[in-house]
Order: sequence, then C-alpha cells, then structure tokens
Amino acid sequence: MTRGRLILLTDLDDTLFASERSLPDNAERVQLAAVDGDGAPLSFQTHQQRLLWELFSGAADFIIPVTGRTSYALDRVTLSFPREYAVVSHGALVTFEGQVLPAWQSRLAPHVNDAHLAIGRAYADLSEALPRVLPHLQFTLRQLEDLSVPVYLSIKATGELTAEAHALLNEVAQTHGLSLHANTRNAALRPSYTCKSEACRFLLEEVLQRQPEDTIIALGDSLSDLPFMTHSDMAVMPTRSQVWHAVKELAQ
Repeated sequence: MTRGRLILLTDLDDTLFASERSLPDNAERVQLAAVDGDGAPLSFQTHQQRLLWELFSGAADFIIPVTGRTSYALDRVTLSFPREYAVVSHGALVTFEGQVLPAWQSRLAPHVNDAHLAIGRAYADLSEALPRVLPHLQFTLRQLEDLSVPVYLSIKATGELTAEAHALLNEVAQTHGLSLHANTRNAALRPSYTCKSEACRFLLEEVLQRQPEDTIIALGDSLSDLPFMTHSDMAVMPTRSQVWHAVKELAQ
C-alpha cells in the first residue's frame, strides 16, 4: 500500500512559538525560535510547543510555513527545518528557497501596479485620519514590499484599536479595494492576491500535485488561518488561541 506524503501547513507566530509578551506568565522558555531585526532573542517555544514541533518535523515530508512574516522575517526564524516552499507575507508570495516561484510571479504580474497605487492611497488616507481617531495612541504605518512585490499596508498601535478605528480601517480598505485583517493592536490592508488560502491551494494542487494518499495537517491560531486550514485533512490549534475560543463559544 502506498504510504503517501505527510505535508505540514503551519502558521508560525503564536502557534509554534510566541514572543516574550505573548507567552503565558508561568511558561518556561525552552527553545529560542526567532530573533528580531537586530539579531536579539524575540520568540521562544514552551515545552509543549517544542514537543509538538519535534513530533511533526520528524515525520513530515514537506513543512510549509504559512505566515504573515515577510520572506526576510522568515529568515529570522531559528527553528531548523528545510527551507524549501513557503507562503509568506500573509499569502502574497509563494517561494521556493527564498525566491518567488515563477508560476506565482506570473499570476501576480497583472495586479502589482494597481496594488501599489491602492496601498499608497490607503496609507495617505490613514496618515491623515488615524491621529484623529486614536489621539491617545502611538501607531506606525508601513507600506510593505517583499521581493519587489507590494504585499500589504501594516498598522501597529501601542494600545487597543477602538471600534471607531476598526470602522475607519474597514472604510479605507473598501474604498481602495483592499481586504482588512485586524486584531487587538495590529491590522493589515491587503490586495486581493494576498491570500493564504489561495497560495496553499496553488502549492498543494499545482506544485506538489496532491495525491489521494497524501495526508495534509494544518496548524494555526487565528480566525484568519481557518481558510488555509480547510485545505488540510486534519487541523491543530493551540487551546489559548483566537480560533479555539471561537470554537468553544460555538459549542456552548
């Protein structure tokens, strides 16, 4: 009987490891997992995350990070795994050994100029409006490019984004044809091609040519991870995560 391949689609931050701020107070930091842009320790694994990682990484034929990190931020992850395929920048790019796959680049090419203009206009609108909506918070706006492709507009605040701020972000996103992903302190406005789910479908079906005997396991912590996790046969989520709490509420 054909064994088939074990393919792991995995989110990284807050799934396989977490920053010092995000770890539980009583958690022991057993393994450095990522550094910041200056090379200083940033994220760690707990005992449980380390055991899970050892279990899956030792058995998987392919380990595919599916992450909001850019390709250069993925390089700051210190976990040891084959650096082959990856879905980075919230799904804007599908890479192989750090470079955009040519077939994916061809899909992006007709949309890159429009995305660059839309992100720039959203940046201008929010630069003017956010100080009025969040007068007591500091925030940063960054137009992110990855491997010369515009991937999203990043918004990071020093405190919780208010309902009014979320409404403003949603309005600006709709005005410029972008999609909004937001959590407590951070948000991203993304062009249509920035989609983890479609990037994973492309990798599984068109690149790896998924077979019936293959087993796909997906790991994620956020509600925004659920679309890409639907491409798997089985899903794994941390019990302190956003997606777990949403499932618990549905079960009550």
